[in-house]
Formats: sequence, C-alpha cells, structure tokens
Amino acid sequence: MTDTVTAGRAIVDTLVAEGVTQVFGMPGGHVLGIYDALYDTPQIRTTLVTHEHQAAAMAAGWFQLTGELAAVVVTAGPGVTNVLTAVAEAHIGAIPMLVLGGRGASATVYRGASQEIDTHVMFTPATKSAVRVDRADLLVTAVRQAVAAARGGKPGPVLVDILRDVLSQQVPAQPYLPAGPAARIAADPAVVRRAAEALRDARSPLLVAGGGVIASGAAEQLRAVAERLAAPVLTSLAGRGSLPEDHPLAAGGLGAHRNPLAKRLLAEADVVLGIGTRFEEMETNWQPGAVPAPDATYIQVDVDPLELSRSVPARIGVGGDARTVLQQLADELGPAEGEHARIAEIAAAVAELDAGAEAMAASTERPIHPVRVIRAAREVFPRDTTLGVDVGVLAQHIGGAFPHFRVFGPRTTIVPSSFYGMGFVTAAMPVAKLARPDSPALCFTGDGSFQMVNTVLPVATANRLAVTWVVLNDEALGSIRDIQQYVFDGRIIDTEFAYQPDFAALAEACGCHGERVDDPDEVEAALERALKANEAGRPAVLDVRVARVRLAQTREHYANTYPQQQDAS
Repeated sequence: MTDTVTAGRAIVDTLVAEGVTQVFGMPGGHVLGIYDALYDTPQIRTTLVTHEHQAAAMAAGWFQLTGELAAVVVTAGPGVTNVLTAVAEAHIGAIPMLVLGGRGASATVYRGASQEIDTHVMFTPATKSAVRVDRADLLVTAVRQAVAAARGGKPGPVLVDILRDVLSQQVPAQPYLPAGPAARIAADPAVVRRAAEALRDARSPLLVAGGGVIASGAAEQLRAVAERLAAPVLTSLAGRGSLPEDHPLAAGGLGAHRNPLAKRLLAEADVVLGIGTRFEEMETNWQPGAVPAPDATYIQVDVDPLELSRSVPARIGVGGDARTVLQQLADELGPAEGEHARIAEIAAAVAELDAGAEAMAASTERPIHPVRVIRAAREVFPRDTTLGVDVGVLAQHIGGAFPHFRVFGPRTTIVPSSFYGMGFVTAAMPVAKLARPDSPALCFTGDGSFQMVNTVLPVATANRLAVTWVVLNDEALGSIRDIQQYVFDGRIIDTEFAYQPDFAALAEACGCHGERVDDPDEVEAALERALKANEAGRPAVLDVRVARVRLAQTREHYANTYPQQQDAS
C-alpha cells in the first residue's frame, strides 16, 4: 500500500467505500483529478451527459428508483450552476445526492480566475450542506460529512466545492470508516400508543402515504397497518406505489391528483394518519376539503421534527423513521379482525372511476384525448414498467393520477417535487434503465418540458438506455395558458408555441425511434412500436397531438388559487 495518494484518488476511494456506484457529470479542467481516478475504478460507472442539469436529475432519479446515493461531478462556474435547478428539486423532494464541484485554483481565488464564483454560497439555500474545501488533507473528512448529511434524517443534496489544485496534491493513504446508511429512529412508545388508540377507535380511518414511505422502504409496513384497520390509502405523487394500485384499499391521490373517491374519503375521515407526507401546495392548496377536516384527528409521522405541524397542524405528531414507526404501530394495533364493509365500498367506487376513465379513453376526437394515450400505454407496457411523470396539467395531473396509469410497486417512479421544475423528470428518465435494466421505462411529458431538455436524447442513445418518452403535445404551456384564459379574460400571450421542431425527426437525428401520432386509432400501435424499439436497445419518442383536456381535479385545484377560474369554468 502506498503511503500517499492524490486527493482526487482519495475522494474516489471514499465514494467506493460509501457504496456509491454511479457518477453522472461532465469533465472539465477543474475536476480532472477526480475523473482520472475514476478511470481506474471499475466499481463506479460514469455517465457522460450533454448538459449538467441532466446529471443532477439522473442522480435524483437514481435515488428514487434504488434508494442509493449517487454522485454528480461537474466543473467550476457554469458547470456547477447548471445543476442548481435539479439540486433545488432534490432539496424540496428530500432526495439525497453528492455534488462534487470544481473551483478555481487557490493561487487565483478572488483575482478574476476563469469560472470563479462562490458556488457554495449560491447552493446554501438549496442543499443540506454546501462547503468549500481549500486543503487537500480535509477533503476526505469533508466528503464523509457530506455523505452523512445527505443520507441522515430528512435526506437531501449536498455540495463539496473543491479547488482545482487541491485535487492533485498528495494526501496520506489511510483506512476509511464509512458514514454508512442513516440510523432508523424509533418513535416515543407513549406517542405510538396514543396514535394506535386513536386509529383503533376511529370510525373512518384514512392513511396518506408520501415520499417518506418510499424513501424509508416502508411499503410492507404500510400495507400491514392499512389492512389491520381496513383503512383506504391515498398517496402523494411521490408516494405512488407504496401500496399496489390494484390493492382493494388503494384509492387515489391528493390535490391535483385526486378523484371523487379520494375527495370523499378525506372529507369523511375522522382520523387521518399521514406518513412521510407534507400536504404541500400542489397537494392541497391548503383549502377546506383538500386537507384533513378541522374536527379530524390528524396524526403525522415524519423523520424530520421540523416538518411536524409545519403545513397542517397535527393533533399527534410522531417523530421517527416511517418504516420503524409503522412497524411500531402494527405491533401496537395487533392482527386484523376479519372482513370490513368499507373494502367492498371502495372497490365499487374504484370500478366507477375505471369506467369513467375507459369512457374518456374510448374518445375518437382529434386532437387525441390524453386519457386515451395514457390508458393505452398502461395496456401496452408491462406491469413492472418504470413510470416517469413530468410536470403539467396533462402529464402530471392525468398521467400522474390514479387510476389512469396504475403503479404497482415502490421505487418504480421518477416524479417531481412541489418545486415543479419543468423537464426535471424528462432529463432524469434514462437512469431508469441503469436502475431497473430489466424493466421497460416510460415517461409522460409535455411539449414545454420536452423542449427544455431534449438534449438528453443522445445520452440515452449513446448508453443504450432505451426508454420511451410520450410527449403529450398541446402546443402550449397549458396550466399558465389556463390562467390567462380564465383569470386574465383570455388575454393569451407567450403561452402558445407558434413553432415547434419536428420532435419525431429530432428523435431520429439523435438515434432514437421517433413518431408523430395524430390519429387516435394509431395510439396503441405506436406505443407497441416504441416498446419494440426499446427491446432492441433503442430509445423512443412519440409526439402525440392531444386535446387541451382538463379533468375535474385540475379545475378544482386551480380554482382554489384563482377563484375567477372557478367562476368562468
């Protein structure tokens, strides 16, 4: 064993010791010391992106699908700032990632060095930790602390800003003790007993599962508690898959993703157990009927004590890891007690929802009804498909809403947070074939989001990451155009695209299969061709021209923000 190694080598050895297997990024002169060490590190796969935003988006998607930390390595100045939007998305979504950013050399700091800016200061509001490291002998410690911060408690992104000349300096080759995974914190047993008593005595209990259930790996424990109580389960967008959506207690989502059944269940619930969910604006607008009723007992479980009662006051706040606390509750509640009439009632209501969705899917109108596209995709793509849902009134509010495209397991979705960054999921989508290589992958996106980040297509082709993007194209920035239409008296400005590139031809130019779909009778066949291209290792883009359809949950959600829209619709 050599006595010393370069600081770049020491960082990469630290990543290996921490179990990091994926690095996403783009080399630049300031971080070549890290990339040179990665050259001789087969334990870590590197993925070259065409824009740094993609690197952070893919790192976030990697965690959503695997629960594992990925690293982003980008050069100084614009290299680091280009990841900021995706890092902010991860910060709001409680998604950990480690960003290793380059910086000017120590001899030229603050003297007008190329690409020099205080990126660690810029990143402070959007990360759990953002530090600049000026000394080679402190780098390994800084990275270890960053990894621990990213994984610990409420997870999130971290930045380590590294001076260029520091990476080539020699540091002692020393044994390394990994920070490892975060500790699982149990709740106060007395508080668990209070929560269990309230749930046991409830007439109409309801469970609301958020992204914290997925992050904690608590799907099995969630199902046990739901079945013990015969309690229906609603999910946030990030919580989808925590209960298989063909389970008799699966009932839909919140806010812009809710349905009539979910709306009724939340209003009727006398005890609501929220696990790893925050009832934020895109889920509720904090309006009556979209949050637990004022006289209901709201029990909130969260690993971060600062989240307790932050959005909706909780009568019982339970601090702890979601999986651990749900197991505590299951133990306290005991076994299930036979059949319950609510299960049949929920099944009947879900059947009505499916019938309504099928009626929309049968539409032969042109432009195509978006539900026709989404339901057809669920029929064509297999059960274990990885689903990506980008933001927007079509992709997210319909594609991301039960029961249009059912999700059957945890860690099978890539979704945005309430930061609501357009293109985040579209850019992240190729990582689905790294994380779940044996499962097909499908992303619903809008034309606005797709135009922002379609430079990701060559990345998918180069790495044979064969996913399908379905562009629900209504030639507009849909939700913003709606506001102009209903709130600003139809004064439409800069929310309709007067010209768009040929997305199918663009896809073909990037080595992907590309098709434009205008005929509703061709939707299913086009999806089948896309899936066949994926099976041959080729990514696919379907540009589907869809109608500007708005479902009831979208109209209700925006009406709470813009009452004029409700009056006009």
